[in-house]
Amino acid sequence: MWLLSNKSKHSFIIMLFDILIINISIIIAFLLRFQFTLPVFNFQPYMEMSLWISLGGVFFFNVYHLYSVSARTRWDDQFYSIIFAVTLNLMLTITITYISANYSFPRSVFIIGGFLQVVLLVSWRYLLWKFTKTALGEQNAIIIGEPVEAVEIAHRFKEFSESHINVIGIISNQLQPTESEGGYKVLGLLPDVDKIVEQTEYDVIVITPSLDAEIKKRIISRCYSAGKEVFLIPDLYEVLLIKANLNLIDDIPVFNIKDSNGDNNQAKRMLDLIIGTIALVLTLPALVIVAIIIKLDSPGPVIYKQERVTKGGRVFVLYKFRTMVQDAEQETGPVFAVEDDQRATRVGRMLRLSRLDEIPQLFNVLKGDMSLVGPRPERPIFVEQFSKEIDGYDNRHRLKPGITGIAQIAGKYNTGPREKLVFDLLYAKKNDILVDLQILLHTIKVLFLRDKAS
Repeated sequence: MWLLSNKSKHSFIIMLFDILIINISIIIAFLLRFQFTLPVFNFQPYMEMSLWISLGGVFFFNVYHLYSVSARTRWDDQFYSIIFAVTLNLMLTITITYISANYSFPRSVFIIGGFLQVVLLVSWRYLLWKFTKTALGEQNAIIIGEPVEAVEIAHRFKEFSESHINVIGIISNQLQPTESEGGYKVLGLLPDVDKIVEQTEYDVIVITPSLDAEIKKRIISRCYSAGKEVFLIPDLYEVLLIKANLNLIDDIPVFNIKDSNGDNNQAKRMLDLIIGTIALVLTLPALVIVAIIIKLDSPGPVIYKQERVTKGGRVFVLYKFRTMVQDAEQETGPVFAVEDDQRATRVGRMLRLSRLDEIPQLFNVLKGDMSLVGPRPERPIFVEQFSKEIDGYDNRHRLKPGITGIAQIAGKYNTGPREKLVFDLLYAKKNDILVDLQILLHTIKVLFLRDKAS
């Protein structure tokens, strides 16, 4: 017998409420449109399509991960996800009415119903979000790892108000128990980790990537036995274990770890060509307008060309609209662009904020140097630097770089190269057409979230 987990049961109940709200909104729209009557001629097409409307709503809510939301998710992220899911489902409904020739379905009902869906779904989901936040409460956490890394993670939990994590102390291998670092209490040293954990009241243990594997195993085993929660920030080899196949050699269980390297998929290239061409045609007026504004705003070329590294370590020329003053790196040399970069022009700041400066990269996609979805291409000088500093960094060059990717929709502008590498490797493990389409839909939403990665 097929049994649902508790989490699946909760998601199923939430799904039923969503379906109910979607359909109630449309019925209310009919009542408002026809003075609180339901004329058979106009209402019949909705009855015939209600199943598809419901399934479409569930599908798009699932695309935007609205059934895997935790109390630690930011509300603005959920808010825009709901708006885009409702909009896409509305577009699907309109398309179905035209295909099925159900012209008696009033167009005004689409507008009223869509508005009501947004209002009611946002209200219901906000109440659910607030309830789950209250139910979760604040969790006391111990962070275990290298001092600098542990303090940095503690700071990031503190800055992110939705984490619900209160760091009560750090266990490291250098600082003395009586010291504190960055305002966080040092509970003790790594050799005494078992004793410290046993004597401390906590809800969660956070394990940093650089922690020794033996200590990780001991901590995870102890927490598992005690029914405590563990947050393991993955290292490279732990990411590579994701989706590993469990096989048997005689009676020996083995994990089979192999990269399928689906980047060679012809379907992915076709997707790049089709969507890239459509996007280029649709954005052509914007390309012309932006080019004129850049030329009027400051001296220098409209298109900025820069060497980047693509699949296999090959160097290519990337195209972007120029957002900085001419010869911006003449004195400083190659440096990372920052969120409030003083070298950016007035127009350049707006282009970065709206991501319009990335549009010329569609030409790179059509040429085959890039894909729509993949790791962001880095400059050769930084590739050389990161390859020395981060084990496995060159693995990201097994894939063709992209205009957008998991790092762009899940990360922030200042997300570090190690974290971005983890996102890139996660994408490599899940690389297929459906994932690409999902990332592209999320990218549209990210344009409205200012602190997301660029």
